[in-house]
Amino acid sequence: MALEDFVDDVKQRINIVDIISRYVNLRKSGKNYVGLCPFHQEKTPSFYVNPDKGLYHCFGCGASGDVFSFLLNYRNITFMEALEELAHEVGLELPKREDKRASEENIILEINKAVANFYNLFLNSKYGAEGKLYLKKRNISVETQEKFLLGFAPKNPALLFKYLQRKGFSEEDIIDAKVLYKVKDEWKDPFGGRIIFPITNSRGKIIGFGARTITNEEPKYLNSSENKVFNKSENLYALFQAKDSLKRESEAILVEGYMDAISLHQAKINNVVASLGTSLTSSQAKLLRNYVKKVILCYDQDYAGIQAGKRALSLLELEGLDVYWLSLPKEVKDPDEFIQKYSKDEFLKLIKESKPSLDFLVEYTLNLPITFQEKLEEIIEILTSSILRSKNILVKQEKVKQYVPFISSKLGVPEEGLQKEIQARLFSEKLPAEKKKIQITRYFGVSHTEEALLGLILLNVEDTYIKSMSPEDFSFPLYQEVLKKWRVWDKEKGLEDFLSQWDEEQRILIERAISSGEEFKSQEEMIPFLWEHFQKLKIKKEINKLLEELSKESLDHEKEKGIMEEIYFLRSLLEVKE
Repeated sequence: MALEDFVDDVKQRINIVDIISRYVNLRKSGKNYVGLCPFHQEKTPSFYVNPDKGLYHCFGCGASGDVFSFLLNYRNITFMEALEELAHEVGLELPKREDKRASEENIILEINKAVANFYNLFLNSKYGAEGKLYLKKRNISVETQEKFLLGFAPKNPALLFKYLQRKGFSEEDIIDAKVLYKVKDEWKDPFGGRIIFPITNSRGKIIGFGARTITNEEPKYLNSSENKVFNKSENLYALFQAKDSLKRESEAILVEGYMDAISLHQAKINNVVASLGTSLTSSQAKLLRNYVKKVILCYDQDYAGIQAGKRALSLLELEGLDVYWLSLPKEVKDPDEFIQKYSKDEFLKLIKESKPSLDFLVEYTLNLPITFQEKLEEIIEILTSSILRSKNILVKQEKVKQYVPFISSKLGVPEEGLQKEIQARLFSEKLPAEKKKIQITRYFGVSHTEEALLGLILLNVEDTYIKSMSPEDFSFPLYQEVLKKWRVWDKEKGLEDFLSQWDEEQRILIERAISSGEEFKSQEEMIPFLWEHFQKLKIKKEINKLLEELSKESLDHEKEKGIMEEIYFLRSLLEVKE
């Protein structure tokens, strides 16, 4: 049977209502079934399923299609995965795929399975004593090692090659699977001497590997190279082990590292997944949406962890998920260390105490050692971005109602001013595409220094420092773009011609910068003070970055000493300027 005919046969036999009702609460309404749309947030049901036609349609967001398109969009799976799943539902066997790619993928999966078994056997042999000792020191039990099929890679890659060869795999297949590399007739294994973490997909197939050094070798972690079956941005570590708990609890704990996930699973906290050593991606957020409605972020609370958390919050909110932040005590650096030092009950207590990520980020920013203007700018940006990601107007209004008074009282700025700034930025996002290149400028003087400096540049003020400024000196994206174009602009054409190439919103902001620059130009003796103030702000920002770096516990003595010396120098420089 042709595959197209097989698809039609499955559609004829499947009951679309049975499938969709597993993900959406549906009630009968005449010939149709109706429920809340899973593709956007709504209070009044506008999502209709017609069992006779085998179709669904949302009158709120326009989402529509058949049972296949529903699974593709809701579960973020491929068409063939959906077809295989639905065929199984109706008791049909999928026709054999004879295409070349399917055959190549199967070979890679078989090789990966064999490689994982080899690494695991090597770990459990007398030759894997180093790996065993390391895992013992990390308090990883034998039972957990087997649950995750942990392994240890020998430093001699020829051992793995011979093992795979005996299993019947050719050199070409081994190289194509990227488990070994050949350089000048010599086999190389980038994972040699490392602990191995097999990475599985949601169906338990081994698609790649992570590897951790047991010494001070850099980098600490390595991942498999991407190939026909492995893309680290599209998978989550421990998803296969966690998926039953995720579905049951509709809640996921998202951690950063392999060991964090493993240690929590060992403590019988099973709804834990990790993002494969990378910042969370859009594909991973969609994958989580297939299983849960709430995600608790358990990231490091250093600068890098906070930035990763902000990115995760944005991607998860776009998928309509509730996002919470779990705060670890300052004396521990990650979930693995916490669970080793304390207990499962103590961690469960932290889960209960977790707070909405937006609350955490606002409070975290309020406590940063930065200027008032920087706090205000950062908080408004966090709040505005979150509001923009909310698809439900009631949720948008609730966020404004909840946070504006709180921020106003904490920073001592008028609520009306905050409302105006937020509304201005929200308005800028609604402009046509050609008018959305930049954000609305600040109402509270946050960018006043940059504004004046840009104005002076456009007015061709003869000041060596100001004329030497680069686009990267500005934090406001529009100002960066303006300076890039101004540097190559034919000055003989004049400022008016330069302004004519910008859209109305942008031109207003540039003209405002010029007016600000004119104020300083008329009082030339003030220009050096403006420049000095700008330099002090840059130094303070650099000091704050170094302080964040210093807070990391993993720093060696020499690096810590270097950072301290740099902070001391910058503070001395700041004292001189002040």
